[in-house]
Amino acid sequence: MNVTINNLDEAIKAELENYNVEVVKATNESIREAAKEATKILKNGGPYQARTGAYQKGWAAKQRERTDSVVTVGGYTVFNKKHYKLTHLLEYGHQSRNGGRVRAFSHIAPVNEQIGDMIAGMIERKLGG
Repeated sequence: MNVTINNLDEAIKAELENYNVEVVKATNESIREAAKEATKILKNGGPYQARTGAYQKGWAAKQRERTDSVVTVGGYTVFNKKHYKLTHLLEYGHQSRNGGRVRAFSHIAPVNEQIGDMIAGMIERKLGG
């Protein structure tokens, strides 16, 4: 009887390890796809008036450096390559030269919220849930 219980225990452990690998794989794929989607959405522009389009074209997604950890989940950053200083100014507004205030054009926060929900849905679909 001990042999059967040990075999069952090992079988359960093996299945849990396989499922863990599937979850990590689905999560990584979903985050990569979501980072690309966020980049695409931000490149399409936001509520601000685009004059040259240079700010919009500057959006990119990049995978951060991997660490020595056994499991790396996600690790993508969406950023503006050339006009990174404008992101904060456009998102939150700023003081103008004339003493007034330039209004905020919130364009990053809505995408961030949308992508969070998108990742959860992608992971569920990939895991069959």
